[in-house]
Amino acid sequence: MNRTILMLEHDEDDRYITQTIFGENHPNISLAFVHDSLDLTKHLETCIVKGTMLPLLILLDYHASPLSAVEILKTLKSDKRFNHIPVIVLSGTVHPDIIKDCYAHGASSFIQKPSAGVENKISTFIRYWFEVVELI
Repeated sequence: MNRTILMLEHDEDDRYITQTIFGENHPNISLAFVHDSLDLTKHLETCIVKGTMLPLLILLDYHASPLSAVEILKTLKSDKRFNHIPVIVLSGTVHPDIIKDCYAHGASSFIQKPSAGVENKISTFIRYWFEVVELI
């Protein structure tokens, strides 16, 4: 079964922390990282061209560049090849207008990056997305 998450995260420390926690606590879930929005679309296109499985989920840093998180959401949700993939936006910045804009453009969830309790938040996230909901 495909249990791959594609994560767009520009911050090397955040990638390291996430990879470490997943590796220690959820080794049956694969993480693939991209550093910017162009790499994200290139990664998805490569999956299509090579006939490999698309990720089950996309974790999207709100502060993505050069395309913004909202622009990425618009692109993914307007493309029938990718619009079924849940996109979870992560941000240290939480403002109602930002959250509303992300949901309006197809985000499946908006999660504030934790400053404490990271392991618990990731474990809760994994239980929800891999034990509660049905993904294709």
